Amino acid sequence: MDKISKMSKLFIGILFFFGVIFTLAACDDEGTGSGGADGEIHLVVPYLGLTDDQIAVAESLGEMDTPYNRFMYGLRRAAETAMADQGAEVEFVDWGWAESLDQRQRSLIAAGDAPDIVVGEIFMPTYAAEDILLPLPQDIVDTVNPSFLIFNDNGEAVAVAARASVFSLFYNRDLLEAAGFNSAPTTWDEFQMMSDAITAAGNGEFFGGGVPSFPHAGGALRATPFFRQMGTDFIVDGELQLENQALIDTLYFIREMNRNLPLGLGNSASEDPMWNAFEVEQNIAFVINGTWQAGGAERNDMNWGVAPLPLPTGGVEGNCLVAAMYMAVPRGADHPELSFDIIRIALQENLSEIWLDDSVPSPRQDILDDTARWAGNETLAVAVEAVSTGEVSGLATFPANDAQIWEIINQQVLARTTMTEDSIATIVSEAAAQIRTLLD
Repeated sequence: MDKISKMSKLFIGILFFFGVIFTLAACDDEGTGSGGADGEIHLVVPYLGLTDDQIAVAESLGEMDTPYNRFMYGLRRAAETAMADQGAEVEFVDWGWAESLDQRQRSLIAAGDAPDIVVGEIFMPTYAAEDILLPLPQDIVDTVNPSFLIFNDNGEAVAVAARASVFSLFYNRDLLEAAGFNSAPTTWDEFQMMSDAITAAGNGEFFGGGVPSFPHAGGALRATPFFRQMGTDFIVDGELQLENQALIDTLYFIREMNRNLPLGLGNSASEDPMWNAFEVEQNIAFVINGTWQAGGAERNDMNWGVAPLPLPTGGVEGNCLVAAMYMAVPRGADHPELSFDIIRIALQENLSEIWLDDSVPSPRQDILDDTARWAGNETLAVAVEAVSTGEVSGLATFPANDAQIWEIINQQVLARTTMTEDSIATIVSEAAAQIRTLLD
């Protein structure tokens, strides 16, 4: 019995040793343990704030003074100071963007080790629909224009964009003048007529341009404003709208406009050839892009202009948020009040106004209301007008299998519309059948 007792004690000791090792490993930099040195609270925040490596790269390239880096560096320093005053330390980590960031955040939340803040763009409305985000404090909600908020199914604001852009129509004045035009189109009919005429005048050397249908989110984002101008979207009030006549009519318009782009340019997997054609080669008259396009046009000495998106006959104002940097606090975060303080810092006036230097609207309502802040910046004026209603949102969200459904829309609806001559009625019918199985 003594021998068995000694063996039992030895076995228990080994289990305890490995248990300690496992616990320590769980709190390393792969997790988000809230304990810091000497018991200090340790907050882990993805994406917001430059990491040391990102600072080194930006300094080596001489890019620390760009609006993006000024904001991110300023946020990091302000957050570090504010957290230190409250007995906490904050670590900004680089977990990538888009799918890689989503996967990392979701895996940590599922493991019960939620990061202190979650960040993202397209997938953040899904987080809201799944009710994994805490409601924002009212003072944050009151600070920003409602277009920069995401709401859950209970109507509670649960995420806020530190920055976001909308789409405008950018154009090459020289190409318009070559075809006899001196102003931007205001209607779909004018847009198509002018684009047709510019393409004809170009005779293969330059083109009018159309609505991109890239087979990924880049196409969906740019097409969405046109569906919304027709009073519809891919899903409305929980009902799939693919076979809605207004959506079908919009797809016909996108197909016709695609004929005014070089073959394959509008539905390429890479967006770069489109922007290169517009701002470097300067052989595309019109592009649909976010406000950052102004910077690319300036850098390439274009004779360019910007205008609101043209409207269909009888249509309504419609747009889509793009390049949104949404911030939220997940349920399960160890120190939600400190996390909300970091979000408050990101929305501070001195940081939020930095985005104006990049022709990107600030989310703060007081800045949007101060027209003197963008006097002379036509791009910013158009963008602010678009978000001023407080009703602009990002892509529609599906109640189940959101990512798979968007893959079908991107590749089998939008790209197929411009890459084939298949009947659009057939295109939407076949896609709808697949999507309904994912919604059931």
